[in-house]
Amino acid sequence: MSSFNLVQIVPSLDSGGVERGTVDVANFLAEKKIQNFIITSGGKMIKELDEKFIHVHQLPVASKNFFSYPLIARKINQFIKTNNINIAHVRSRGPAWMINLMAKNNIKTIATFHNVYGGNSYFKKMYNKGLSKMDHLVAISDYVKEIIVKKYDLQPNNISVINRGVDTEYFNQTLSTGIRDNIINTHQIDTAKKIILFPARITSWKGQLEFIDVIKKIDTQNIFVLFAGDTKNESYTKLVRDKIKQNNLEGVCKIIGSVNQDEMRSLYQIADLSLSFPLRAEGFGRTVSESLYSKTPVLAFDYGGVKNQLENLNEIYKVKPQDYQALPAKIEKLISLSEVEKKEALEGVQSVIESNFSKINMVNQYLKLYESIKF
Repeated sequence: MSSFNLVQIVPSLDSGGVERGTVDVANFLAEKKIQNFIITSGGKMIKELDEKFIHVHQLPVASKNFFSYPLIARKINQFIKTNNINIAHVRSRGPAWMINLMAKNNIKTIATFHNVYGGNSYFKKMYNKGLSKMDHLVAISDYVKEIIVKKYDLQPNNISVINRGVDTEYFNQTLSTGIRDNIINTHQIDTAKKIILFPARITSWKGQLEFIDVIKKIDTQNIFVLFAGDTKNESYTKLVRDKIKQNNLEGVCKIIGSVNQDEMRSLYQIADLSLSFPLRAEGFGRTVSESLYSKTPVLAFDYGGVKNQLENLNEIYKVKPQDYQALPAKIEKLISLSEVEKKEALEGVQSVIESNFSKINMVNQYLKLYESIKF
C-alpha cells in the first residue's frame, strides 16, 4: 500500500501537454494498483483513464473568475477531506490559487510549472506566482527551472526538473497501415512530394502565419505542407486560411485540424520534415522529440525547452530563433537529405530521448517524488 493518496488538479482534460502528463501519471499509478484522484472540469481524455483505480471528480476548476475561487476551494477541500487525500498536485495557476485559498493543514502540495508564464501587470505577476507557493515545485525542463528561479526569486534546490515525456513504448509499436492510409486518403496527401509537417495547434504564437511567408521563398513544386493541430482559435485559423489563399498556396498547404494520437504518429511517419517555430520559447515542445523518435528530421527554433532537447544532437536540426531569412535554405537542405545522410543525422537520437525525455522516466520520477514526501 502506498504512503500517499494523490489528487491531481487540472483545468480540463481535452488535449495538450499538461493534460497528457496528468493522464500518463494517473494511469501509471493505476498500473501499480495505486488508487488516485483527478479533479477537472471535464474533457474527452477522461475516457483514457483506468476507471478501476482512477476516480475523476468534476468541478469548475477551469474558471478564470477569481471571485469564484473561494467557493471552488471549499468544494476541493471537502473532497480532499472525504477521500483522506494527503497530496494535492496542481498543474495550472487557477487550481493553485484555489488550493492557496483553503486550509492545507493535513496535506502536502506540489505544483508543476508547465511553461514560463507572461504578463507584466501586478495582478498577472501575482496570479502567475500562485504556483510557486506549493510545498514542492517541479519544472518540465531546465529552461523552465532557470526562468522561474529568476522570475519568482526561488531557491533552485527546491525545484525538481522532471522533463515532459515521450511515450517511447507507443512509438515503438508497429504502425497501422490502415490508419496511415486513411489519413492520406482523407486529406488527399500527395506522398510523392516532400511532406513538411507543422504540428501545433493553430494559434498566433505558434507561428503559422510567419511560416507561410517562408513557404513563398521555397520551390513549392515538390512539397506539401500539413498544419496539424486543433483549430479552436477560429479567428486565427481564418487568418491562416486566408493567407494561404491570397498567396495561391491551396495546392501546397493544407490545414488538417486536430488529430488523435494514432493519426499524429502516422503523420510523423509520413513526413519528411517536422517543424517547430513558436514566436516565444516553449516550456518543452514535445513534438520535437516525438518527431525525432519517429526518425523524422526536425528543424526548430533553438530556444526554451526545445534547446534542452536538441543540445546534444546534430546542429542540422537547429536554427536561430526568428531567423526567417535562414529558413528556406535550411528547409530545402533537410528535405533533400539522402537516406544515408538522414541515417547519419539521426544516429543516436532515439537513445538520447529514451534516456532523458521518455514517458517512463517522467512517471517514475513523479512516483519517486510522491513517495519521498514526509507527512
